[in-house]
Order: sequence, then structure tokens, then C-alpha cells
Amino acid sequence: MKPKVLVAFKAREEDKMIIENYLSGLAEVVYLHEISQDELDKVLYDVEIILTGSGRNLTEDILSKTPNLKFIQTLSAGVNAIPFHLLNDKVVVASNAGGNARAVAEYALALILSALKKIPLRDRFMRKGIWLRRMPHELISNKIIGIIGFGHIGKELAKKLKALGAKVYGINRSGRTDLEIDCIGDPNSLDYVLSMSDIVVITLPLTKHTKGLFNMNKFKLMKSNVIIVNVGRGEVIDQKDLFEFLKKNKEAIAALDVWWTYPRELDKETFQDYPFHELENVIMSPHVAGFSPDVRKEVFEHALINIKKFLLGEEIRNVVNKLDYI
Repeated sequence: MKPKVLVAFKAREEDKMIIENYLSGLAEVVYLHEISQDELDKVLYDVEIILTGSGRNLTEDILSKTPNLKFIQTLSAGVNAIPFHLLNDKVVVASNAGGNARAVAEYALALILSALKKIPLRDRFMRKGIWLRRMPHELISNKIIGIIGFGHIGKELAKKLKALGAKVYGINRSGRTDLEIDCIGDPNSLDYVLSMSDIVVITLPLTKHTKGLFNMNKFKLMKSNVIIVNVGRGEVIDQKDLFEFLKKNKEAIAALDVWWTYPRELDKETFQDYPFHELENVIMSPHVAGFSPDVRKEVFEHALINIKKFLLGEEIRNVVNKLDYI
């Protein structure tokens, strides 16, 4: 009997083709949204592997009915939505870090350039008939750009930044990288990198170690005209402290693609606890950096290769340390 893989999101037809192409002959694939309520308990009982988006839809009801579950693979790079407290010790969880790195890195670069050139602000004023021609814009060359979370996304971004003449400082857990950049450090070097950087790019996942890491103490280390770009997770930044910092430092800019509060329903009007939308020095987008159709196939393949490795008993990538989340 082949192992059963549950696809726990509403897959498109093109997604199904990719999934079944990779897992054909190795596993039986079932789709959660196609299972009738009468058959659900029976099907879930045999599930050994779950492929999920972010893990947000892995409810207690589903997990309590999968006693044979061994492996969870996400399509997202972040796994903070997975209910780790509901998993037993035998379940291995892997993220999809690197799957959409190219898309997120390009988007981060776009946010950096938009902030340096003040394009969103100029656009808003032009729509009112006001020409801000005397407001200067800056070059990216020779800017020091600190990338906090120098992993897959950080490396992809660094390659692009170096090609444009920027200086790249990175922070990761090990303090080492095989990429030639200007400075690499571990978390002990974070304060130094923040104080030196003209632009701070945050690509960190949300864990119990990173939640609220960027608070007023960290903002006070930064330059008063710093550009802060966040394409990691909203909650790694203290929301109130960032709002107060931006209100006080008008020359600073925050370019944010990730947030603290999300709409419960798509297209429903949603704001944050603090009115960032009223600040001229904030560039806002609705968590779309990684959702490029150009890399959708790449994202799926990256995750499915890992599932295939698991099925074949090979070493898998991006295994999550549950203790970082529990």
C-alpha cells in the first residue's frame, strides 16, 4: 500500500499536474477539498504526509484524525502558522525556505528603490497636481544595506545589490556565508550592523526568538533617515515602537509587505492597530512579495522534491526546530 499524501489546500488543476508528476508511483495523493464529509475520517486515518500552504488550515479536528502522520511540508517559507502544540514528537516539519526566494528578493529590491527614489510619495502628489521636483532622490550605489536574516532571500537580494554597487552587511545564525559580501556577522553583531546601515532589510521568520526583536531600543541604534524594509514577518517588529519611531523621524521610511493584522476575509477593509496608512513615510503592500505567478511552479517543485526525498528515505531540507516555536 502506497503512503498517502494529503494536499490540505484548494489546488488548481495546474498544481495537481505538478504534484502528481512528482509523486506518481511513490504515493497516493488525496485532496482535502475533494473528500466528502462521510469519507473524511477514514481518509485522514491513513495520511502519512501533509502538503499545506502555510499550515493555517491544519485544525485540531484534522490533526486529531491523522494518527499515522509523519511529515508536514509547507509551501510557504514561514511555518509560524502551524499549530506545533498539536503535533506529537514523531512528526517532522519542513519549511519551503528558498522556494520563492527570487520573487521576494526582487520585491525587496523594488521596495528599496521605491523608497530611495520616493516614487510612491511623488505619485501621490502628482495625482493632486503637485510637482515635487526639488525633493531629492538618492543612489543605491555605496549605500550600506544590512540584511537581517541572511538566508536564501538574503543571498538572492545581496547578488542584485552588489551588482548595483551597494555595500552589503548580513546577519545570520552562524555568522558565515559562502557569498562574497562586505560584512557577515551572527546575532551578536546585530546592533553594529543596524547602526551602520543606511537601509535595513528584514527577512527573518517569526519564532519565539524573533518576535518583537525590533523595538525602540533597536530603532534608536539606526540612522534617523534609515529605510526599513520588512519582507519577513510583521511581528518581528514591535508595531507601536515602529509607529512612534516613524512619527518622530520624518526622514526615515518604512517599506512594509508584511503586517500584524490581516483581513479575515479577502477584500475586507483592514487596518493595523496604529494608523500607518496616515504616515507619508510608509510604503505599504499587502503581503504579495512571494506570490509571483512566474515562480509558482518553482515553489511547488521545491516543496515536492522534499516530499519525494522523505518518501525515498533521503535527507530532507529545511527541517524545522519545533522548540523555536513551542
